[in-house]
Amino acid sequence: MTVVAGLASMLVAPGCVQMHPTRCGFLSDYRCMARVESRLRVIGKGDARLVRWAGASDLHDIDSFFIEPVAWLADDLGQPAGSRSTRERVRLALREALAERLGEIRPVVREAGPRTAVVRAAVTGVQEAKPIVNTMILAFSGPLFNGGAVVEVEILSPDGEQLSAESIAVQGRDWEVVGFFHRSRHTERAVRRAAAVLADDLREE
Repeated sequence: MTVVAGLASMLVAPGCVQMHPTRCGFLSDYRCMARVESRLRVIGKGDARLVRWAGASDLHDIDSFFIEPVAWLADDLGQPAGSRSTRERVRLALREALAERLGEIRPVVREAGPRTAVVRAAVTGVQEAKPIVNTMILAFSGPLFNGGAVVEVEILSPDGEQLSAESIAVQGRDWEVVGFFHRSRHTERAVRRAAAVLADDLREE
């Protein structure tokens, strides 16, 4: 058995890298959060999140969002980025995606006003793809080591009350083949999807 074949034989099923929602203490309140499995599952793996949904009237008096700088807690939780540049790309991707998605619901402002909700977000887990290993096993099983990310996000009313909160774990998609051979692509797309999930949950309310 060759070294490459040996590696392939020891690996588990495709999509073996799984991310999980965190409870790292970043959110102001973790009570009343329900676990929700993704409605989309790809070859046995899926996203998952812990959610406290906004009430039907919680955003009625909110006229804008202010997004605080994205915190980075992945290192503290043992799921760090491979480099400082990757960390900053992932932070920026989440910040941009939150501004884009939430901006479709309410304007995103640079300074909070009397009816502005504050958005706090942190990256709490990062998994980068493994391009070298994926290349080695490509002929035997296809790439196995996807990337992913976990973020915690909450929206606070002007008086500091938590209106909604989520801890969102997102996997790299199997059909995003290039992401298996680029260390941070799945991770960056994962945090963008997390922002979309948050916005979609707000719209549903």
